[in-house]
Amino acid sequence: MENFERFFFTSSGSRISAIDFGNTGKPDLVILHGMRDHALSMLGIARALTADYHVVAMDLRGHGQSDNPGVYTLVQFIADLRDLVQHCELSNPVIIAHSLGGHIASRYAGMFQDEISRLVLLDGMGPPANQDGPGQDSLRQRLVSGVESTRMLSSQNQQMQDDTEARMRLMRNNPRLSSELAQIIVDHGVVQHPSGGVQWRWDPAVQMIWHTFSHAETEALWGWIECPVLIVTGEHSLDYWSATRDELKDQVEMYESELRRRQALFRNARHLVIADAGHMLHYDQPDEVNRVITEFLS
Repeated sequence: MENFERFFFTSSGSRISAIDFGNTGKPDLVILHGMRDHALSMLGIARALTADYHVVAMDLRGHGQSDNPGVYTLVQFIADLRDLVQHCELSNPVIIAHSLGGHIASRYAGMFQDEISRLVLLDGMGPPANQDGPGQDSLRQRLVSGVESTRMLSSQNQQMQDDTEARMRLMRNNPRLSSELAQIIVDHGVVQHPSGGVQWRWDPAVQMIWHTFSHAETEALWGWIECPVLIVTGEHSLDYWSATRDELKDQVEMYESELRRRQALFRNARHLVIADAGHMLHYDQPDEVNRVITEFLS
C-alpha cells in the first residue's frame, strides 16, 4: 500500500485525525468522506490525484480515528475543516466531498468564498428536500421527532463476528467495490465491540445533525459560492434515497427536476451523471468518477 502520514490536530476540543498523502508543494486538495465512512474510503480518488496535488483527507469527527464527542452539529464539522486548512497551511485548496462531506464542504465554500479554488460534490446535496416547515404544526412535529430520535441514538454499533464478516457485509452492500479497497476500509474502520467481535468505528449519534438541518440555509450558501463547482450524481442515486423515504420511490422526473433547480442556485456549476452508479458512485464506477474529476480540475 502507498505511503501516507496520519496526523492529528485539535478542533473544538476534539482530536481529529487526517491523512497526508505527501507531495507538499503541489496545489492543495482536501477530500471529505460521507457518513459511516472514513478518510481511506476515498483512497481511490486520492490515488488518482496524488501525482498532481498535495492531497489531505480527514476523518470527520465521529468517524475513523477522530474523537467521538457524542454531540454533533454541522457548525462543528465546518470548524474542523477550517482548522484542518489552517493547521496544514493549505492555500486555496480544491475540495472533493461525498454525501455528508458535500454538505460540509459546500457550506464552507459559501462562507469562505475566497479560500477555495474548486469544489467537487459527489452526490453531496442530499435527497429531494422536505421543506423546513410551512407552518407551526409541521415545525413542531419535525422538532418533536428530532428530540425523540436523538433520545434513542446509541454510541454502540451493530456487533459483527470479526473483520471477515465486516468485509463481507461491506462488499454485499457495495458489490462493485474492489476487494483490495474493501480490506483497507475494514482494516482502518473497525474496532472491538464491547460485547466481543467488532463494530464499525463511526458513532451513530452523528445522525443527530439532520434533526437541526436547514435546507433553506444550505441553499442560500450555495448561492454565495464563487468558485467553479462540479456536481456529480449517479444514474441510480435516487434508489439510495428512496430506500428510506417511500414517497421518493419511482419519482425520477421529480428528482431530475430538483437536481436542475439546485444546480441553478450555484453561480458557476456543472452537473454530470455517472451511468450505472448509485450513491456510492466512487465505489461503483471509480475510473469514470476519477476521469470526470481530473477533467474538471484540468
